[in-house]
Amino acid sequence: MQYHHGNLREQLIFCAYDWISTNGIESISLRKIAKIAKVSQTAPYRHFDSKEHMLAEVATLGFEKFSSEMNKNKATDNPADDLVKCGVTYIEFGLANEHIIDLMFNYPMKKTDFPELLAAADKAFGMLLERLHYMHQGNVGAVQLNSISMHAYVHGLLAIIQINQRIDTSAQTAFFKASSTVQENLEKMLGAFVKSLDFS
Repeated sequence: MQYHHGNLREQLIFCAYDWISTNGIESISLRKIAKIAKVSQTAPYRHFDSKEHMLAEVATLGFEKFSSEMNKNKATDNPADDLVKCGVTYIEFGLANEHIIDLMFNYPMKKTDFPELLAAADKAFGMLLERLHYMHQGNVGAVQLNSISMHAYVHGLLAIIQINQRIDTSAQTAFFKASSTVQENLEKMLGAFVKSLDFS
């Protein structure tokens, strides 16, 4: 695939996104992306100050795609069900985009150095806040605490499923047996957690 037609900066971001999606973050570099995109080795440096700058753009694209998926869950008159659906979508996106979600949440990047990335991440979190505001009827303190609780629980479930998928099925450890049931009971677990949140 050639990426050098049209908007080169945008195409380099897409190229890096595709590379990271398949291979992870560790071996990426501006020179590698230039080679894959079949442009000169110096071309990426005209658009990105550093590798981290390029990674910030890829993470921004990740959050935009993430928000797009979350947006498919239309708000209803049942905010608890809406939260469960959003939690399932979050986990499904994470499982389908393991390396991208790792970049978005775990890469040691200072988001305040990249305003567009910070805004994209905040927009995604805002979808959770919106549903909790409806559920809590404007109780700001409850919204803030429970939004973090919900985020931590969902992200934790995603991590458990990811760990489980890396375990050799022949191991049959206690953790493997327990974690193997998570994905098939996802909606039930999320529903029970949402009901346990403090709505006061």
